[in-house]
Amino acid sequence: MKRVFFLCLSFLSIFLLNAQTMDELAAVRKGNTVYQQAEKLRTEAMQLIEKGGELNTRLASEKFKEAAKLYQDAEIAYRKGMATTKNFPRANYNLANSLYRQEKYEDAGNSYKYVAEQKENDKSLRAKAYHNYGNSLLKQEKYKESIEAYKNALKLNPNDKDTKYNLEYARRKMMQQQQEQQQDKDNKDDKDNKDNKDNQEQQQQNQDNKEDQNKDKEQQQKQQDQKDKQEQQQQQRQQQQQDKRQLDALQQNERQTQKKVAEEEMKKSGKAKQEKDW
Repeated sequence: MKRVFFLCLSFLSIFLLNAQTMDELAAVRKGNTVYQQAEKLRTEAMQLIEKGGELNTRLASEKFKEAAKLYQDAEIAYRKGMATTKNFPRANYNLANSLYRQEKYEDAGNSYKYVAEQKENDKSLRAKAYHNYGNSLLKQEKYKESIEAYKNALKLNPNDKDTKYNLEYARRKMMQQQQEQQQDKDNKDDKDNKDNKDNQEQQQQNQDNKEDQNKDKEQQQKQQDQKDKQEQQQQQRQQQQQDKRQLDALQQNERQTQKKVAEEEMKKSGKAKQEKDW
């Protein structure tokens, strides 16, 4: 009985696994179909733009919009198809392309890298994946990393002219970036030096102003002290003059008093003598 149960369970598991695989394959096939439709619309839009003209430009814009929606649908289908089973090299590559067309460069780069690093994958597909991985990094201005990706692509396909061109382009962009970074650094250093110099000059100016203020205060204090001294001397002179006037007045009163006393005594002396003579 147990044996029959395990056999049934095994058959059920195999059936469910096959059903899951079939659903995944169906989703991947749908993704491939939708992706190809999007690529066709995009190609048609590019051809219209090359022809030029207002009408063609408007038609191209509409086709780009339709293609963008299809790339989103393709992404959804691919992710559903590879939710549990990821070993679909071409589907992973097309998923990366769909992400790249939507300008999701970081996600696209991760998908390209996954395809490129699977050594069991077709050599040509890996070379394309490394090339597009480099393009994704280039879009993110990660020039050093993109150079490594292009080098890996050339190891697998040394005669790829597009990869060689992109490699040289990435090198030029990296040099330009380094020069700009160095220029920014130099400008920052110059600004910092100027700011430091300005700060030092401002500090020195503040110090000079402070010293000048102290000198002014000292000078004002000296002037005030001199003024106070002069006022004190003036007050002393005025006091001395007042004291002298008071003393003179007292002396004058004393003299007048003595004179009156003398006169009184003379009067008394003269009167007594007269009476005696009588």
